[in-house]
Amino acid sequence: MIPAWNSNGIPFLASTRKPMLLSTVYRCVDLITDSIGALPFVVYRIDKDGFKSEAKNHPAYNLLNLEPNENMTRFVFMKTLMTSVLLTGNGYAYIERDDKLQPIQLVFIPTSACSVEWITDSNGFKRKRYRVTGFSDLVEPKDMIHVLNFSYDGIIGVSTLTHAAQTLGIATSSEAHAKGFFEGGGSASSMLKQVAGPPVTKDQKDEIYETWQNRLNPVTGKPNGMVIVPANFDYQAITVSPKDSQLLESRQFNVVDICRFFSVSPVKAFDLSKSSYSTVEATQLQYLTDTLLAVITKIELEFNRKLFLPSERNEFSAEFDTSAILRTDKAAQGEYNKNLFNIGALTPNEARRANNLPKIENGDKAFVQVNVQTLDNAMLPTQKKETIQKI
Repeated sequence: MIPAWNSNGIPFLASTRKPMLLSTVYRCVDLITDSIGALPFVVYRIDKDGFKSEAKNHPAYNLLNLEPNENMTRFVFMKTLMTSVLLTGNGYAYIERDDKLQPIQLVFIPTSACSVEWITDSNGFKRKRYRVTGFSDLVEPKDMIHVLNFSYDGIIGVSTLTHAAQTLGIATSSEAHAKGFFEGGGSASSMLKQVAGPPVTKDQKDEIYETWQNRLNPVTGKPNGMVIVPANFDYQAITVSPKDSQLLESRQFNVVDICRFFSVSPVKAFDLSKSSYSTVEATQLQYLTDTLLAVITKIELEFNRKLFLPSERNEFSAEFDTSAILRTDKAAQGEYNKNLFNIGALTPNEARRANNLPKIENGDKAFVQVNVQTLDNAMLPTQKKETIQKI
């Protein structure tokens, strides 16, 4: 029996929650995981000539493209798996199989419920196994999807938050400083220095403190109030102002620095101060190349080597449909379909199907342009040209 984890079961690691309060971390994680969740994950059948067609009859087709398990859709499952990869370094999913060893469910397992163990087989070799909370037996690697983040040994992944700990600490301190500054009414800590007159008594000091609190404290008084400083006192600030400490500049730099760790362009994190892309297509292509390509590749490789039986690996393949990322750029999509149509690589019905349009009669034939010819034919006499055209 496979245990079910929820909010009342094994909790997500508490150490990952505080960094997620930073808007840039939240945006980067949400962006990458949403992108992976939104991409169709399709199972293809590969014929002897290398051509691919959707294998809708394979048991893994609906698992990867619709419902991996009874509790999650494809989007929720992939988003949850990738969130675990980014924040904990590892993403686990148990492959439940039937008596024919075909997959029937992909069950997400929290990182806190799974660990890697090594056993010695009869030949004295060390073999990797997975210890899962709630499972009576160790799980073999062939039955466990294990997607790693950055890894030093190829066995256990390291969280992005671990490498970015120093930057996240600085960013958290900047946010805390900004919060304290605004909670303090937007004023720096200060003191009143007596420059003349007799020494101030304790009662007089208490009276000044009370007046100051009533006039300037954002909780007990007015955050934008005014205090009259006695003539024999001099007001002096004792903390650095946000302007002098470059608070705003450091907070903006934190956005760029955090984006570096997640390989996300600051533009995708809504920092438009240095935006230079003229089209949606250019932005999306850069995001696909620099951010998603490596993530997509390691997910595809892991699922293909674990989900399909050894006898099926040359016949079936699971791949993400990355064209979904460019759907918003209709001009680029139209130009792409047009180019494929002009060289006979796309039929009218295939183009209509890609755009969710109904099938038309006589639309299954490929067309090529005939208004071009080789230079040799262009130099032939007109009579020979006509003969060649008739042939």
